[in-house]
Amino acid sequence: MSDSTAGAIGGAPICALPRGARDLLPAACRRRRAITHTLLSTFEAWGYEPVATPAIEYYEVLSRGLSEADRRGCVRFIAAGSGDLVSLRADVTPQIARMLAQRWGGELPDDVVHRFSYAAEVLRQPTSAREQTEVHQVGIELIGDADPAADAELVALARAALRSVGLVDFRLDLAHTRVARGLLDALELPAGVAELAHAHLARKDRDGLARVLQSHEHPEALRRAAVALCDLFGEPARVLARAEVALRDAGVDDALAGLSATIDHLRRMDADVLSHVTVDLGEARGFDYYSGIRVRGWARGVHHPLVRGGRYDGLPRRYGVPRPATGLAIDLDAVEAGLAAQGDEVPGAEPGPAHLVVVVPADDASARAQAHAEAARARASGRRAWVQPGLSLPRAQALAEASGADRLTIVNERGATRWSREPHSWVLVEETT
Repeated sequence: MSDSTAGAIGGAPICALPRGARDLLPAACRRRRAITHTLLSTFEAWGYEPVATPAIEYYEVLSRGLSEADRRGCVRFIAAGSGDLVSLRADVTPQIARMLAQRWGGELPDDVVHRFSYAAEVLRQPTSAREQTEVHQVGIELIGDADPAADAELVALARAALRSVGLVDFRLDLAHTRVARGLLDALELPAGVAELAHAHLARKDRDGLARVLQSHEHPEALRRAAVALCDLFGEPARVLARAEVALRDAGVDDALAGLSATIDHLRRMDADVLSHVTVDLGEARGFDYYSGIRVRGWARGVHHPLVRGGRYDGLPRRYGVPRPATGLAIDLDAVEAGLAAQGDEVPGAEPGPAHLVVVVPADDASARAQAHAEAARARASGRRAWVQPGLSLPRAQALAEASGADRLTIVNERGATRWSREPHSWVLVEETT
């Protein structure tokens, strides 16, 4: 729609959307619904029970589980009437922790491991033109199990979920927060230098990172270990074997042992999972509340992660529940982009068989009643069916094709004509008066 057609308010089109917002039209909604249903069904098959959290929270409660950067991204406002500062949902995981704290020992027993799943939209202020304000995601949380086997379950379920919707060409990168982050923290770099070091490490720029670290006083063993992180990515067994040597004096043995144990559990659960798994010990971005294993999922042709998650044992404690926890979220936009890059349709997104009923003229009450009766009979037989007023036969046939309908009935004051869609044309099946 052009600006002249839409009109303007303050120089902007009346029908414009805020930055980072978008609509989903019918075909996109069907794809989204099919993918969401498949992913949630996969989670449920693994014992994850559905929960739903509210779209708004008290800001003080939600922010307790967020980093400073994430707090700045919250969409906040003063609630009318109460004057309370509230926030739109910016992250589901702190909400799950808050929900657990409220119902711990009551509706949620304190002697079992809890598995939750959800589908939700999270809203954050975009920091660039490419970021979405509203992120559609499904996710899981596994609360109460500190064993590396729980982390392995998380990774195996991520792989099963992505495969369930038809993704083939993807990988799951594993990292551990206490390796890269621990090493960089141990170097005690000034804020600006630390940011530069993170940037070089993210790009696997060994020489650039070495130059940054050489300009400051550091223990030689820590400096060598930090630089070695740039090369420690790839096939799990190979990376972990090299890390035992390269990081021997870096104080990260426990973290490497935890990561190795997770890989071992994956191998025992289903060795095929490892065909999708890589290890990246230099991954240090966006750890925030994560405390152990971290997983990110990537697919060919998609420039941001399909999967984000990991262990976050400290977060429930912020809400008064000292329980270990791990979880992940799957970005539905990224999954759809990955399927598109593969050239695949979304399974289950095709609309079912349909029957379009057209009434002419539109203001004929008797014909309208007959048209609605015709549509009701079609729905009773398992078809989608609806009534459109006032279309010519060519327009009705074109609309039926565009809507996926293979049956068409035209109702008027004289009776009805019924049509069937054959491979290349419409065929008149019946005419009644």
